[in-house]
Amino acid sequence: MEEKKFKYSVTNRIFNEKLGDGLFKNVYNSMAPTETNINDFSRLILKPNAHSWCGGVFSGLIKDDNWIESSIIGMDFDKGEITLEEVYSKFKEFDIIPNLHYDTFSSSEQLHKFRVVLFFDSPITCIKMYTKIMRTLEKLFSTDPNCKNPSRIFYGGTNINVTNENPLSLEYFIQFIDINTIARDNNLTRSIIDITSIDANFCKPLYSNDKNVHFLASHNKLNCTSIAGEKVINWDQACEKIKILNDFNSGKWLYHQELLGLATNLMYVRGGLKKMKSIMNKFNKSGETDYSKNNFAILPYVKYKGYNPIPVHRFSSYQEDQEIHDIITEVLNIRGHIEILKPVKNISLKEAEDKMISKFTEVISNEETGKTYIFSLPTAIGKTRLLENLEKCIIALPTNHLKNEIKERMNVAYSYSPDMIQFKDPFLNKKIEYFYQIGLPKKSMKTIRNVAEGKDPSNKEDVQLAIDYCHQLDLCDNPEITVLSTHKRIINSDSLLHKTVIFDEDPLNTLIEIKTTSVKDIVGVQYLYKPLKSVTDYLLGLKEGIYETPLFDIDEDDLFKFIDDKRILETNVFDFLNSKFFIKHEDFIHYIMKKELPKNTKNIILSATIPIDFYKKLYPNIEFESIDIRNVEQVGKVIQYTRRSCSRSGLERYGHSVSVEVGDQTVITFQKLKGLFKNPTQDIHFGNCSGYDYLSGKDLTVVGTPHRNNIEYFLLAKLMGVKFDYFNSPFRYQKIEYNGFKFMFNTFDNEDLRKIQLPLIESDLIQAVGRARTLRNECIAEVYSGLPLSIADEFIIKKKSA
Repeated sequence: MEEKKFKYSVTNRIFNEKLGDGLFKNVYNSMAPTETNINDFSRLILKPNAHSWCGGVFSGLIKDDNWIESSIIGMDFDKGEITLEEVYSKFKEFDIIPNLHYDTFSSSEQLHKFRVVLFFDSPITCIKMYTKIMRTLEKLFSTDPNCKNPSRIFYGGTNINVTNENPLSLEYFIQFIDINTIARDNNLTRSIIDITSIDANFCKPLYSNDKNVHFLASHNKLNCTSIAGEKVINWDQACEKIKILNDFNSGKWLYHQELLGLATNLMYVRGGLKKMKSIMNKFNKSGETDYSKNNFAILPYVKYKGYNPIPVHRFSSYQEDQEIHDIITEVLNIRGHIEILKPVKNISLKEAEDKMISKFTEVISNEETGKTYIFSLPTAIGKTRLLENLEKCIIALPTNHLKNEIKERMNVAYSYSPDMIQFKDPFLNKKIEYFYQIGLPKKSMKTIRNVAEGKDPSNKEDVQLAIDYCHQLDLCDNPEITVLSTHKRIINSDSLLHKTVIFDEDPLNTLIEIKTTSVKDIVGVQYLYKPLKSVTDYLLGLKEGIYETPLFDIDEDDLFKFIDDKRILETNVFDFLNSKFFIKHEDFIHYIMKKELPKNTKNIILSATIPIDFYKKLYPNIEFESIDIRNVEQVGKVIQYTRRSCSRSGLERYGHSVSVEVGDQTVITFQKLKGLFKNPTQDIHFGNCSGYDYLSGKDLTVVGTPHRNNIEYFLLAKLMGVKFDYFNSPFRYQKIEYNGFKFMFNTFDNEDLRKIQLPLIESDLIQAVGRARTLRNECIAEVYSGLPLSIADEFIIKKKSA
């Protein structure tokens, strides 16, 4: 992984000694902006090739009035009032490790003069915030008072030591500043940094549910997920259930992060912070602990900030605590309890089959076009048998593999689209693959036709392959016979001659695609192809956020002619130019593409996991009719264990204990976590379950709650017209209602975002469970997930030991 780079200012000349005041203008006039990683910075300022530097970025000359931002700050120590070891010790109390330190040119054995340099994961963009940080550091560490303005230029030095190659969390560093400020002000919160009042854009959204480093909503005062006001809990019971709380209650000294975690939980317990303070005082007096003023300042700090409870498993190192979310939920709620609000009423398999055949026959027989029918059907009900005798229609399958399986079962005249072509010439294959990679599938097809027509020099074998491929495609243009093809090929077709299109399985992943491109990639090409400069200027001028993609004035055919055979693009730029919305995050652009359902046709979608409401919001101008036959009695059983959430991050903590429970059972889980289990499926995993039949009738275990990246939820929401705040959409563990169940779950406060998140997770789970075909087989599918499924026959909080 490439090291993070930081913007700052540096001299283009070497200065290996401190210059007199009259000569300092030589340093000043030599400054220029640059961008490097931490290690390159350390080499750049090291004598005998030392360059002077300033941590700021400026809009012109280096002076305070021109300052834009700083990701790097320097702390200057030249009085001998504090040692390097003492500086690092003060930071260590908060688990902060400065990034590097070095000796100044004037340091001596008699007076050690040094600098400590801090690099942050986000730039400081507000002068009030910058000033507050520097003034507080001066009070805490007795730094040089002349070195706290953002335009301060520092000389390089000697004896450089990089002590932390990872950038510091700016949000956490501000917490360090605030708590020290409170401790110095008799536990009053009047002087702490109010981030939202001075920099409303400081806090970033949470991109992945599993990667929230500090779990603190400093920009939003929220109540605990399961609470309205303070709750009364049984303290002894809480200590019995939560090991780290029991340690604290028994007088074991806790570190800063552990105290902070407990405080964010106990602030929602009636008298919780008062109890915490009492325990700290008690064991300080007995000499068993030595809690500092900073430790006590945590209590008023979290109360003022209104933080959400930090999950216990985030700050406790005990294995016993790794499945615990917040303290109140653990004590007052039965973890994993599913309350059934509306029992599912199942119909018999015979009734379901008759209903499916009757309605499908009615739909297929009518002459209507311009309408889409959605059949929601359970896995293994026999929908493929509906397709075997269909005439004069298109049947679109998710993959070529499934298309080829259906070929063997057809009882009518049919044609089929060819599989992906593989030429003998590797250059041709790379060329076709490259066009797909950068978003030009039609150029790939043009390349194949050129080979078939002899326009591209190729060997005879490849020419014949291309001729056969094109001939097979041309056979698909006959509306008098049925055509078997793939979702992708049909949706990307400009026009269809057939009047009926049937999608076997939900084509949503083909209709709506989320992709990523790089700003750096586009910037690199703009110097060779000048029209792209308008795109890069636009992107570089944007702050992090979500945007509607503008209509760029780019001639795509001209751009293609320019890049053809040059291979200068690395990511999918063409699709980005035609996208609907995008998120800018660091150097990456995550964008969403929306394609249309076939027009002037009758479309029929047959699926076990289709989110019907998605279609209605994505395609408001299309008439839909829904036929719901999902609730059907099963021959086999689906048993769900709900005590653990079994998210990716959860399994990383307690996956071994789940693996012991599962034993030798066949397991479907996350692709990257298959190694946790003795007998995982090699080819099936979340996101790739559709169409596999070899597990039919076999006992099966599904482990996981497949949350998707929040980027996907946000882009889908934008496409559906959902209103939400990109920078403030809280995601937390809370009690919710969904599908006739009430249960605890990690989800959005925003109900519209929740309506996007939950069906996608449910869809992935049902696809996985469906591989066992419990509808028709006497087998058992066990599910480890905190999201209750309507197909489950039984919910069990915890599996009994064998």
